[in-house]
Amino acid sequence: MIHISVVIPTRNRPGPLAACLSALAVSFPLDAETVVVSDGGAQDLVPVVAPFVTPLRLRLLHVEHRGPAAARNRGLEVARGRIVAFTDDDCLPQPGWIARLASGVHLSPPRAVGGSTRVGKSANAYADAAQVVLLLLSQHDRAMTGRERLLPSNNFACPAEALIRMGGFDESFRTAEDRELCRRWAEAGFELGRVPEAIVEHNENLDLKKFFLKFFAYGRGAARFHGSGGAPSLRESTRFHFRLPGLVIPELRRRGIVRSAAIAALLLLWEVSNVAGYVAEKARGVAEAPAGSDAKAETRLR
Repeated sequence: MIHISVVIPTRNRPGPLAACLSALAVSFPLDAETVVVSDGGAQDLVPVVAPFVTPLRLRLLHVEHRGPAAARNRGLEVARGRIVAFTDDDCLPQPGWIARLASGVHLSPPRAVGGSTRVGKSANAYADAAQVVLLLLSQHDRAMTGRERLLPSNNFACPAEALIRMGGFDESFRTAEDRELCRRWAEAGFELGRVPEAIVEHNENLDLKKFFLKFFAYGRGAARFHGSGGAPSLRESTRFHFRLPGLVIPELRRRGIVRSAAIAALLLLWEVSNVAGYVAEKARGVAEAPAGSDAKAETRLR
């Protein structure tokens, strides 16, 4: 009987996907399955996943390109487990990841959990800085509220039935879809928790251009997130940005002088790209407003 389904969205990254599946196979539970969702990818993934079909009880889906939120929803639709776990194709789940993550999930009342994500040993400063941003955002939320409010979708698990009832991920979001889901989850009265021992290694391939575009897109997602109502408010996010210099100092102290200087510079670039994306999305919304209605269209699990 399948108890846990692992859903992995992917798009034209056969090498990282193979590495992800290899890591997943190290300690794969007997009551688990894997669903790989190719998000409109042009490359043939059948040879890539073939060695893992039996050991990971793997199924491969090919869907129209609509972004990671939609790909995760398609995987959720076919998942057979009572618990569904999500990771990304550029992540390496560490031994025991699935069992540890699933141990923190409660079916009733529903409780979703996230694990710990760390950069790979060969990560460059761009990937390191990107992970620092997400780490500090989570730390800030816990310090301000005493609870979890953001569980990134590359290391996340929850009861499948509850997620389906909520409509899955909001497919109108291309970024920040995990923030939006966590907000809806909490507003439904469900719990969010953390299992630090459930670790994935994130091997993100970033350079200067990709770093800027990543957080430009995150800025656009933030604008949609804050414009879609509910908490946390934009004022709380502004507070995080003002607290950032103090928050980042401990992280810089753990690194050498050269890496610390690079991360400090990249955090400034992150602020610029994030604000630029936020402003661009707001401007886009204003430009489209006269032709649209005031209704908020949400495309979720169908």
